[in-house]
Amino acid sequence: MINAVSDRVDDTERTQSYVIFRLGGEGYALEVMRVQEVLDVATLTHVPGAKKTLLGVLNLRGHVVSVYDLRELFGLPVENKAGRDPCVLMVESRFGAEVQVTGLLVDRVSDVLEFTPEDIQAAPQLGLGKATPFVRGLIRHQDGFLLVLEVDRVFAALGSQAAEGN
Repeated sequence: MINAVSDRVDDTERTQSYVIFRLGGEGYALEVMRVQEVLDVATLTHVPGAKKTLLGVLNLRGHVVSVYDLRELFGLPVENKAGRDPCVLMVESRFGAEVQVTGLLVDRVSDVLEFTPEDIQAAPQLGLGKATPFVRGLIRHQDGFLLVLEVDRVFAALGSQAAEGN
């Protein structure tokens, strides 16, 4: 009996929560500890001459936050679907010892779910297009898969694009 209880405690301690969101018809998962909040798309200030991935900046409680469109980075078609406004995930990004908050535009946030490390399968090398280097793995969910983002690689790519300029 004691072993059964300790096994359940071990499983609970090993699970990790993920924010589940939709982008371009696909489901993605991102560690909940990296997401500060989810916002409705506010008024963005467009930055002249910025890369297509940078949608603009917004004021978040007195701080300037860049908001990026993952569709451009992942090579997904830009769709304007009526009925549901997109939202912005405010995500912590790390550049060395510095931590900053960056916005990622997504179609919608649907859930927060828990998974164990064993639930994450290695990502295949083929078939994911431009998103391949940004996917850490796949999680089987309902009738399909969720793509687990490697968010530090996403921010590294966005940062290198910004450094390159046009």
